[in-house]
Amino acid sequence: MPRPDLASLIRLARSKYKGPLIMGVINVTPDSFSGTSGDITPLAAWEKASRFLDQGADILDIGAESTRPGFTPVSPEEERNRLLPVLDKVASLPIVLSIDTRSPAIFRETMAYGASLINDVGMLRDRGFIDLLKEFPSLMAVLMHSPGPSLHAPSMSESRNYLSIGESVRASLMARMQSLLEEGIDTERLILDPGLGFGKDTILNLELLRSIKIWSGGLPVLVGASRKRFIGEISGESDPLEREAGTITIQNWCHLEKVTVIRTHDVASARQARQVFHALLSGR
Repeated sequence: MPRPDLASLIRLARSKYKGPLIMGVINVTPDSFSGTSGDITPLAAWEKASRFLDQGADILDIGAESTRPGFTPVSPEEERNRLLPVLDKVASLPIVLSIDTRSPAIFRETMAYGASLINDVGMLRDRGFIDLLKEFPSLMAVLMHSPGPSLHAPSMSESRNYLSIGESVRASLMARMQSLLEEGIDTERLILDPGLGFGKDTILNLELLRSIKIWSGGLPVLVGASRKRFIGEISGESDPLEREAGTITIQNWCHLEKVTVIRTHDVASARQARQVFHALLSGR
């Protein structure tokens, strides 16, 4: 079975909206924040990827470097050694492959396995990602808001007296998109991500979720809230594995806001929530 085309999938999902597309997370790391030790063997990762496909995932997001607060960067060799054996097994699955990496060189290698979506937490600041997008017009990319190279800098909280968080993130994303347009990268190839938790505290994360229409500019939106710390801060739940109810609550909000993609560690729950919530809204 051929791999779906991501651009076509997004156009269809937005024109006949029945809830967000589901991006299932495969962490090929020993230090995942999500409450598990990661899917660090190719077999374990393939089994999870196959299960996600059966459960209704539309996209797999595979990463081999944790970017949790306080993370330790891994070498390109380590990232490659974790990631490529997994892709060698997962590549046969008929599903869109997104690669969560800060390295353009690593992403280029993953394209041989069918990767078509760049998921870079660095806001595509690395020139290598621009070169990839220019060289391969079929590639798409997540443009995730982050305050700077340090990723988890507290700068957004400090600047809240000047602009609302929605206006600030919008200004930052629009400026970055303009620079990409000047490089010949069409905005239709981008999916916007507010970067929940990256330089933002719980209050700012909630304000961003409430102001999706302000900062998104009508473009496709990806929200990655699954099991994040701010859900625990609201609920008092310290164990990430016990934050699924809060994650689903945010997913339902995203459904109301017509978010295009949600990123989740629990595909089965996300799909069930999408089906029931859509039935409630549509009356069918």
